[in-house]
Amino acid sequence: MKIFYNTSTGNSLYVAKIIKESFKDCELVSMSKVLKENKFDICEDIIGFIYPIHCSGLPIVVNEFISKLKVNQDAYIFAIGVTGGGGANTSFVQINKLLKSNVKISNYCTIRYISNYMRAGRNPTKARAEETIKENESKIVDFIESVKRRDAKEINFKAGIGNLAYKIWKDFYRNKDRNFNVNEKCISCNMCKKVCPVDNIVIENNRPKWLGKCTDCMACINICPKEAINIGKSTIKKNRYLNPYIKREELI
Repeated sequence: MKIFYNTSTGNSLYVAKIIKESFKDCELVSMSKVLKENKFDICEDIIGFIYPIHCSGLPIVVNEFISKLKVNQDAYIFAIGVTGGGGANTSFVQINKLLKSNVKISNYCTIRYISNYMRAGRNPTKARAEETIKENESKIVDFIESVKRRDAKEINFKAGIGNLAYKIWKDFYRNKDRNFNVNEKCISCNMCKKVCPVDNIVIENNRPKWLGKCTDCMACINICPKEAINIGKSTIKKNRYLNPYIKREELI
């Protein structure tokens, strides 16, 4: 069994680690790592996708990863969309369209935490994050049992208006790292470069420089240990977010 995860601030990784504990011979694999290694032939009988929801749908990295994946046609595939409070149905429809050879999702689940998309709002406090994570514990346990039984749920809904918003964000909203900047708090730790899923950051004169292929995941801003990275001036007074049960080092 392999669980492929995509995470920016640790929420999806946390869910993946909880599920892994309930299965023998279960491996957690970063989707970003697979993309960089260019290894897309997967022969496991059980395959999981766990990822955050970006603009109602799949993160750009997840979209690219699944579009290249080659899996066993008889595989039991499950997907978990970890949201900031909204739904994940659009992402499940997107996955079914991306999978090859008429392979479809067998089971799916939405885990609702709190948004940490700093561009559009404020992050939850550590206490509020812990509260929301606890509220979802039973749902994760129930889904684990569902996977063990190999339950199947048909996707009988459509992506709807969420898919249109997603396409605009993904394909037409260019230069997502415009106005990203770093201030004097930077300690040249290179954490931002290491955490970027698409190698969009290079270090010049001991400071990060963005290359224009940002996926809008907010990892570099949230994970910077000194809160030195901002979007213009809009995020200066906003708190940063890291899943309270995940260490920064687990994200690189």
